[in-house]
Amino acid sequence: MDTIKLLTTILLLSVGLLKPTYAEIIDSSNVFTLEQALILAEKNNRDILKSIAEVKSAKADNQQAMASFLPALELSSTYSSTNDALYSFMYKLQQQVVTQNDFATALLNDPGTNNQFTTQVSVQQPIINIDAWMGKSAANSALRATELKGEYTKKHVLYAVKQTYYGLQLAKNRLEVIEKAHKAASSYLKMAEDNLAQGYLKDADVLSVKVRMLELAAQKAEAQNQIKSVSEMLNFLMARDLYAPIEVADKIQKVVHKASGIKTVENRADVMAMKYGMEAREKMKNSNLMKFVPRINGFGNYNMYDENIGGFEANSWMLGINMQWKLFNGGKNLGSYNKSKAQYLLAETSYYEYLDKGNMELSNAIRNIHVNESNLLTYETAALQAQESLRIRTNRYKEGMERTSDLLAAEAKYAESALKHLNAIYQYNISVFKYELLSSDSNL
Repeated sequence: MDTIKLLTTILLLSVGLLKPTYAEIIDSSNVFTLEQALILAEKNNRDILKSIAEVKSAKADNQQAMASFLPALELSSTYSSTNDALYSFMYKLQQQVVTQNDFATALLNDPGTNNQFTTQVSVQQPIINIDAWMGKSAANSALRATELKGEYTKKHVLYAVKQTYYGLQLAKNRLEVIEKAHKAASSYLKMAEDNLAQGYLKDADVLSVKVRMLELAAQKAEAQNQIKSVSEMLNFLMARDLYAPIEVADKIQKVVHKASGIKTVENRADVMAMKYGMEAREKMKNSNLMKFVPRINGFGNYNMYDENIGGFEANSWMLGINMQWKLFNGGKNLGSYNKSKAQYLLAETSYYEYLDKGNMELSNAIRNIHVNESNLLTYETAALQAQESLRIRTNRYKEGMERTSDLLAAEAKYAESALKHLNAIYQYNISVFKYELLSSDSNL
């Protein structure tokens, strides 16, 4: 019996009598829940990937700044050949092969060709480099600032994904409302034509319905274009093919809002990033100031000499400490200090400006939630009332007790109220997401 049912189903499908449902047509790989969209964006979004690369670059700069503490080790090999009297004698001294015969006048004046293969291991150890220490501290602050900036970049991208995801929901629901209104207008047209045939209506009434249908057709085209634009943006944020089909699995609905109680953005990642950037500028100013202080470094060399390549018959070593103090270098150090001082002042001013602006935006976001929640309740009630008004006028119109213009006005009012209700849900949700972004604390 089951086999017969299966064959019957296949036959009906083959002749087009049984159509697959819309859910069966859509490729499930193109359907995303909000959570799936957020995960994909966090993994592939290019702004997030760029911020990760910036952190790696800052870590590399910080690693280079370790040179102010760690020794430098270098190995070098040099081969030379000469008939210069001074260098020839020096080569023999270094190779420890000088004999009494080498002091003969004729040999000193005409030593012939002498070869030297030198292998050197040199070590340099920073001891007191105050400016470099300050530079290392500045690199630490710069790295911290870059990490925090990357954290906020990720949060901002995820906020954009939420905004676009709900925007796609809104656009699709808007299209559904318009299509429903168009379908209703089509039924009104049939009723109007029937009433016209019976002499209850005039041609102008039928024409009014046709005009309304044209208006809805134009709105439908606009809504379809909006869906394409928002779909491309969502694909872009998730780093998918821009023109790949995409469907939202979740229905548009009011999100749950829980106030965090945060009144300032001082601990938000982007604000803290600016604070650490300001600290880095201050430390660079101090680093440039310390260039007026002498540097003290230790060094050591171990040398191996031989007249043949690859030989190591003789060796020598040297240890020492070097103090370097640039008393004046054409005003370069002074210029660097004055520039870094101005850059610190700029960073400090920008930080406090950004902090005040962030607090102002947070305060505004809190107010927007309350306003949008009030609007949502208003438009929800208005939509229900408009729906009931349309139902009553439709029934009266069927009985010839309502004017076409009043029916069309009620239908237009209902469609407008439904769209305003959907938009109110969207605006409320986005205000909640905005508040969550602006009131977030750093996780680092």
